[in-house]
Amino acid sequence: MILSDLARIAIRSIRAHKLRSFLNLLGIIIAVTTIIAVISVVSGLNKYAADVISGLGPNTMIFTRFGIIRSRAEFFDALKRKEITDKDVEAVRRLVPQAKRVTGRAFSQHPVYADGRRLSDIFVLGSGPEMPWMIGLELEDGRYFTETEADAARPVAVIGWDIKDELFPHVDAVGRMINVEGKPFRVIGTMARQGSSFGQSQDRFVLVPLPSFRRAFGITRGIDMFVEAPTEASRKDVEDAVRVVLRGRRGTPFGAPDPFGIVDADALNTLWKSITFSAFALVIWISSISLVVGGVAIANTMFASVVERTHEIGVRKALGARRRDLHRQFLFEAVLLSFVGGVLGVALGWLAAQAVGAWSPFPARVTPFLVTTGLTVATLSGLLAGWLPAVRAARLDPIVALRED
Repeated sequence: MILSDLARIAIRSIRAHKLRSFLNLLGIIIAVTTIIAVISVVSGLNKYAADVISGLGPNTMIFTRFGIIRSRAEFFDALKRKEITDKDVEAVRRLVPQAKRVTGRAFSQHPVYADGRRLSDIFVLGSGPEMPWMIGLELEDGRYFTETEADAARPVAVIGWDIKDELFPHVDAVGRMINVEGKPFRVIGTMARQGSSFGQSQDRFVLVPLPSFRRAFGITRGIDMFVEAPTEASRKDVEDAVRVVLRGRRGTPFGAPDPFGIVDADALNTLWKSITFSAFALVIWISSISLVVGGVAIANTMFASVVERTHEIGVRKALGARRRDLHRQFLFEAVLLSFVGGVLGVALGWLAAQAVGAWSPFPARVTPFLVTTGLTVATLSGLLAGWLPAVRAARLDPIVALRED
């Protein structure tokens, strides 16, 4: 039996029971839709997160009291650690000459005023003049503060795009004054637009020298220390050198865990992928259940079809149809049914991914490989579901089958 004959008979059989065929497709459609939508969104999220995390700088490490917290126990252990201080930063600068840049950073949230306008809950960052180069910040206008201005605790500030746009919408912000929690600062630079990250604007901040931050707001907790290695190849050596200095200053015995956390782009990527992998595995498990349900429904339909068409099978065998012809026919019907479900699932999954990409900052992507995977999964499901009914149809005794009415 040629392929065109198989297709013609299979389509005629499916069209004869449209509602039943559609209901049997639901499991396959739901499974493939979920697979396409979730994998495309997770893939887009991974790319988005990688782009965001790369802004930290591939050679930049952050030494903090907490680091990356993965459990409640880790949080309570971190509470027992000493804070990172200015003295730690100075010690690393002095004892780790191979580091390209070393600076401290503190932050808090404060209202910002200017020209009768008020913005609440703005991130105010205090750091050294090295910070912008370490995390990839770019200037739109003006300049950064200098080492001299930082040492003298001058009240100067570099503001984010949103601050400039909302407080100085029609004038040049450079040279004007802003009021941060009652403390005046002169704007010497404005940052280029960075956009949003995970739905949060990255342009609502004020950057001031760390000594100016301390003088204006005080520091009720420790600071974070940013360390940049000259090259990616030297990053591990620089990290180890900083660890030795900090462990020595805290009297940490050999073999004991570090009394501080280390955050870098690799650690953030690993954490993010572990989170998305867990969500991905859960959805794949749920999709597998839908596939099983869809496969069982198709198998039941094919068994029912064999019973309904027993007389037809007997006639065809009497006219010379071979076992393999009948086996191929019923197997082809099951595969065609599941393939149609796969196509509908791919279409719905693509629409879901497009909706996520349009309504969120996450670039959900449906790739040809993903489409092929969805269709392959659906086809294999139909192949497995139709195998036993096809075998049963092929093995029917033609005499017994002809007696059926």
